[in-house]
Amino acid sequence: MEYNLDNIDDLIARVLAEEASETEKLALQSWINQSGENKTYFESSKEIFLQIDSLKTLHRVDTVKAWDKLNARIESEKEAKVVPLFSRGFLRVAASVVLLASLAVLTVFVLRNNGEEPVMMASTTTSVKQQLPDGSAVVLNKNSELSYQLNKFGTREVKLKGEAYFDVVHNEKEPFIISIGSIVIKDVGTSFNVKAIEGTDTIEVYVESGEVQFYYRNNENSGLKLVKGEKAIYKRSRGEFIKLLPDVNENIASYKSRIFRFKGARLKDVVEQINSVYGSDIQLSNEAIGKCRLSVYFDQEDLEVIISVIAETLDLQVERSGNSVLLKGEPCTDQ
Repeated sequence: MEYNLDNIDDLIARVLAEEASETEKLALQSWINQSGENKTYFESSKEIFLQIDSLKTLHRVDTVKAWDKLNARIESEKEAKVVPLFSRGFLRVAASVVLLASLAVLTVFVLRNNGEEPVMMASTTTSVKQQLPDGSAVVLNKNSELSYQLNKFGTREVKLKGEAYFDVVHNEKEPFIISIGSIVIKDVGTSFNVKAIEGTDTIEVYVESGEVQFYYRNNENSGLKLVKGEKAIYKRSRGEFIKLLPDVNENIASYKSRIFRFKGARLKDVVEQINSVYGSDIQLSNEAIGKCRLSVYFDQEDLEVIISVIAETLDLQVERSGNSVLLKGEPCTDQ
């Protein structure tokens, strides 16, 4: 059978899931050997598959109360409350589906080989990471776009729509510039997050390390200079730059790291952030429990672990219906 991109994904999925016949394995190897492009495609598919498989690994959460309860239940029931989300049979199907979805998530194309037209990157339903020509790294949050002129990237200027985290390679002679209409964020070499959602009134910049300038194009004195730990917004309606104190529970750029730190945060806000990053559908049975306060730290945890820890910590019940999760319980007394 001749394989092409119309049916190769299913073959790759079967081979990676160890469910392919010897004939299919040979057919895939033959296809891979046909070109460097095929080999690259296979390696990308394999990386995505391994990321799915890694979801079966459970990590430790820094929430003593919740884990004490979970461990006690494990000992008494002789099995973990949190079960793996994926079986091997499911992985075979998921690898193919996620592969197609992931390829649709990140679009990188050059309209002309001479580089006169822009290189475009766009994310859809999940965040994606890409390296730029100068070695700088960018993580696009979902539903975001980034573009730059390939033949002019010596100027290190990109245009952003949506939200992105930048880790910029240091270059004193050639600052890195992010353009959002008439607003500019200029950086020499640092890490920072920019949020510029179309249709909203603000452009937001948060500096994780180093220093950036945030100003009107052609007028560097019009805006603000931001250093590590500082945040500022530009209000489009008022034409004003405003420096703000970051909220301890805001978890800026958690879409990049999947690290969450909550300190006395309302359950409603916790759930909203988790849903946004994981694409999950966690709901609350009533507004009252949404006011419950939660202090917890999650570091790249599996979604099932997060749900279990929240439920155990706040003494909530978990009901599942399809892909939706409903948290139920009584109002907290220390809201």
